[in-house]
Amino acid sequence: MTSLFVLVSVLSFLSTYFTEGSMIPRDKFPQIIAHRGASGYVPEHSLQAYQLAIDQGTDYIEPDLCLSKDGVFVALHDLTMDDVTNVASLPQYADRKTTKSVDGKNVTGYFVSDFLYSELQDIRLVQRLSERTTLYNNLLEIPTFTSIMSLAQTQYSKTGGHLVGIYPELKHPSFFHELGWAMEDMLLEALTAGGYEVYGSAVPNNLQQVVPVVVQCFDPESLVYLRNMTTLPLILLLEAVDPSFWNSDNLNQIASFADGIGPDKSYFATASYEDATQTVSAVRNANLRMHPYTFRADQDIGKVFNGDFATELMFYYCCLGMDALFSEFPDRSREALDFMGNYTTLVQSAGSSTAADCPIQCDAY
Repeated sequence: MTSLFVLVSVLSFLSTYFTEGSMIPRDKFPQIIAHRGASGYVPEHSLQAYQLAIDQGTDYIEPDLCLSKDGVFVALHDLTMDDVTNVASLPQYADRKTTKSVDGKNVTGYFVSDFLYSELQDIRLVQRLSERTTLYNNLLEIPTFTSIMSLAQTQYSKTGGHLVGIYPELKHPSFFHELGWAMEDMLLEALTAGGYEVYGSAVPNNLQQVVPVVVQCFDPESLVYLRNMTTLPLILLLEAVDPSFWNSDNLNQIASFADGIGPDKSYFATASYEDATQTVSAVRNANLRMHPYTFRADQDIGKVFNGDFATELMFYYCCLGMDALFSEFPDRSREALDFMGNYTTLVQSAGSSTAADCPIQCDAY
């Protein structure tokens, strides 16, 4: 009886301790979102990639969420596992390769939705990009969302309250709806089971702070549904859009169900600096936060930055005033933010109080 009482007491304590109300938001702005973890160094979405991102000073870890055949949330970017796992080399699953319709297009591969979670445990992650190290190929497992939440909570506990938030993305909700999974409801249930509060005035949602949970999706219908179910901050992801998209009608409509947008970064470095800053102002006028994607030190750096990753980061953070960036190299992002902070201190100590002072000449890009 005594042992049972102790066990119940411990479980009750953990349930109380690991709630969103007890995970105190952290003042840090602007912010770093580790895109699939520190995926520039370690295979994306592995627990090791998330841990490395935490060690490198990220503010958020970002898991993309898909569902196994038996409804377990796992961290994978694609519906198919061909590019990021060794599944094609496993003879016991050779017959699982198939073709399905996804968003009106035929896609062929090994679909995560055709594998039980117990089967996914046989599969190991590999590096998606050939130019990155393959040192960790075939060693790391596909993690569950539960294990990622646990990692973030353990970080919070062992550091005495240094919050690293989780920033889950629902991948292809309509695909999973067709399979009978209410993905949005399942996410809220998973978060609740994982110790996070999802509804009420006590849920932290001020994105000028690092908060315990931010939810993102490309599907506006999913976010409209979630807006009625949760007070968690919601981010609408946007693929590259025509410049005419950035008008008040569109932005105000997004603001009716989302707290911010995650746009493709490319427009802001190809438009003129004046147009880019006007677009940012329009987004701000709609009371939306801006979290553009994806920043990689080894590729996709905007041409105007001549391959200089630090300059690209400072342009988006300082010149455009973005709130957070999705980065696959969180250490490099932290270095840039620290440098900007030191620069601002030096400028102010020299007698200037202009907040817009940046280490680079903004209108040169």
